[in-house]
Amino acid sequence: MKLAHRWWLVDSVILLLLTIISGTWFMWHHAYGAYGDDSPGYIYSAHQLLAGEALVQQDALVQDALAWFGDEQYARFVAPAHHEIIAPTGWITSRYPLGMSLLMALAAWLSGTITGIYLVVPVFAVIVVLGTYLGAIWLLPLTAVWKRLAGIGAAIVVVSCDLFAHYAVGQPMREIPSLGLFLIAVLVFCTTLRLTGWKQAVGLVVAGLAFGYSVGIRETGAVLVLPLILFGLSRVQQQRWRVAGWFLLGAVLAYSWFIVQAVNITAHKEAFRDKDITSIAITSNIDHIQSLSITNLWDNQGKFKPGVGGLQQYWEVINNFSAWPLFLFCALVGLGYAWKKDPALGRLLVSWVAVIVLLFGMWVNPYPRYVLPILPVLAWASMLGAFAIWQWCVQLFQLRRGTSVAILGLLVLGFVLANQPAIAERQEHLRTGAAVDRELTKADLALVVQATTAVITDAQSTGKPPLLLMLGATKGGLAETIMTHAELRVIRFPSKDKEQPPLDQLAAYIRHLDETYTLYLWYDPSVTANEQRFYNQQVLTPITQLNTSYQPAISIYRIEY
Repeated sequence: MKLAHRWWLVDSVILLLLTIISGTWFMWHHAYGAYGDDSPGYIYSAHQLLAGEALVQQDALVQDALAWFGDEQYARFVAPAHHEIIAPTGWITSRYPLGMSLLMALAAWLSGTITGIYLVVPVFAVIVVLGTYLGAIWLLPLTAVWKRLAGIGAAIVVVSCDLFAHYAVGQPMREIPSLGLFLIAVLVFCTTLRLTGWKQAVGLVVAGLAFGYSVGIRETGAVLVLPLILFGLSRVQQQRWRVAGWFLLGAVLAYSWFIVQAVNITAHKEAFRDKDITSIAITSNIDHIQSLSITNLWDNQGKFKPGVGGLQQYWEVINNFSAWPLFLFCALVGLGYAWKKDPALGRLLVSWVAVIVLLFGMWVNPYPRYVLPILPVLAWASMLGAFAIWQWCVQLFQLRRGTSVAILGLLVLGFVLANQPAIAERQEHLRTGAAVDRELTKADLALVVQATTAVITDAQSTGKPPLLLMLGATKGGLAETIMTHAELRVIRFPSKDKEQPPLDQLAAYIRHLDETYTLYLWYDPSVTANEQRFYNQQVLTPITQLNTSYQPAISIYRIEY
């Protein structure tokens, strides 16, 4: 058997093992919905796609609330979460690009079940692990054996990273799918530049497709075109415009659907609020770009750790990517080693880290998950740095083979022992299936669907469609999960002070809705003082109760007028 074929066999075995291990950890127990306020936008838009609904629509309930209150802020509580009211005539649409929701709808269609939408994130978590291994094989300036060792080590860094594992199984978020597609784009792009003719053209189009769709999931990922440009300029000396053209063709093809959606939003969007700076939309909340500020790098005033600069926050996040004490030191050494051995690769890796950290360091709320795209880079760099340090010690002290192997063994042992608690944690989650980060378990989802079915059944005798008003801290996100799994419109009691009308006006509006709907109330003990006052004013008929993993003693009532 030729050596090259033997390496293909080795890689296949390693990839299979990584797929089995990471697939089991991330897919055996994962979210089946969310009661948080971040993921419902993706879930609900996936439902709209599956139901064939318009993604930009004039919502009758939103129109009614706008007419009643005469204030867009007070009308927001009747719109689905993370859907923006884009015109005073009641037009609404998702705040996010639809790439994530389209993947979720595709997963549901392929699996033949609506719960297939929740497979997208864990599947892409596995793709990121495999892409991290392959990236070490295809990119790092090492010999064949060291490439494989580095790939295994880098993959372990990724699967043992608490932040990555947290979002691989928690409420469905878009960072991991976007990263998975960008990894594919990078690997195909870098490999394709070594080819010529039609093979190169096809590869560049494929890389462009992956990149374009990754931006269609998270639009801020567009900044990652800079590392690809820097790498391409270093690798390609002739016909650069041809290379750029094929890549751009793929990117535009992948993003064309989202361009059509942006045009559709723009056709109905009006600049009618103080925060609106434009009527032209890439996404419905394009005006959110106003939150970017250089001062946020060192003095962030957002709601997430105000007063702590984005750079400091991300330094702490990155420092906790791995429990291995040498991780960050080795990663810094590895970036320098890559730049020295292969300047094009060094520019790719360093700029990849820099654009992500700087962009989100300037964001008003630098949440930890925003820097997940740099995890594979630092995983590669840490392995490369460990090799460089070991090699430097061997050469400097002229160590004998036995001594050098012993030092290498100690490095490997320290790495394995440091990661053991994280691996044990993955195993514990596999055993218990405990919920993570505002997620619904499979059992929770079944209980919620059963409860909402009771509501729908009860409303059949009234001759009016049901409308469920949710009270309590867990209402964020859960409303959209319910609407995805049941033919039931759900609204939530307004939580933010600036969006909450006077209680008497709100109560009068709810009474007004009774003319059109059969009204129901979702109540759990986590209600605010205003919610409790509203609850105490109602005449209620009990419909059903449920106990979930995140909140016991939830009650659903019919409101009587």
